[in-house]
Amino acid sequence: MSIVYLIPGNLSSTNYGVKEIKRREKLLKKWSEQPSKIRVFDVPKGGSSIESSYEEVASIIPAVDRLQELTNFEKIDGAIIGCFGDPGLDVFREMFKFPIIGPAQSTMHTACQLGHKFSLVTIFDSMISMGYKQVHEYGLSHHLASVRAINIPVLELLNDLDLTFNKLQKLGKQIVKEDRADCILFGCMTMSFSGLEKKLEKELEIPVLNAGRVALKTLESMLSMGLKHSEIAYPYPVKLNSKKKTYLKKNKLIK
Repeated sequence: MSIVYLIPGNLSSTNYGVKEIKRREKLLKKWSEQPSKIRVFDVPKGGSSIESSYEEVASIIPAVDRLQELTNFEKIDGAIIGCFGDPGLDVFREMFKFPIIGPAQSTMHTACQLGHKFSLVTIFDSMISMGYKQVHEYGLSHHLASVRAINIPVLELLNDLDLTFNKLQKLGKQIVKEDRADCILFGCMTMSFSGLEKKLEKELEIPVLNAGRVALKTLESMLSMGLKHSEIAYPYPVKLNSKKKTYLKKNKLIK
């Protein structure tokens, strides 16, 4: 199976660079237990990081165009949107017939099978309301204990892992003691690729979910069962449908 992990931003142009894209690809391949061909791509026309609703919305069309472009060069069996905000998840599912996984959606539902209440760790205080809104939209508000922020920019999370872990540990203790959560989700994909979840899990003695790993396992599970999203739930856009044959041929959107 061929899987694309699409970062909806221009990570290559940041201080992390192409090296970080390759590192994430290597980790995804390590996490996979399937004979999967996993490729990680970013979006050259995207922003450097997504830390607001504005940046989420702005990332969607360039990311969709990028995935369409990739289908011209290789067969894709499934894709993961590499941002915890799941930007454009419904749009991707309307435009492509192969399974598209949002890390937040898949990880939140997994958390509900591991405990009664989960907490999200997001980036900034300004993003806390976005977390609550996202959980509500997925119909899981009754499972949410809290949303807290680490207040380290995305592009600095990997610069000092000791600092990042210390902040996560402090937040984690507050989440367990004050918010009564029994499960923690890393609400940022860079956080998920930090490799700190098991160390934090050991300290807090509750499950800490790596959204990148959960998204990959969810997609591989769907592919192994031959499942994909419903075309009744996610119909191809009506205005494009009248030109569907031409559009599909041009963009090679799957079978």
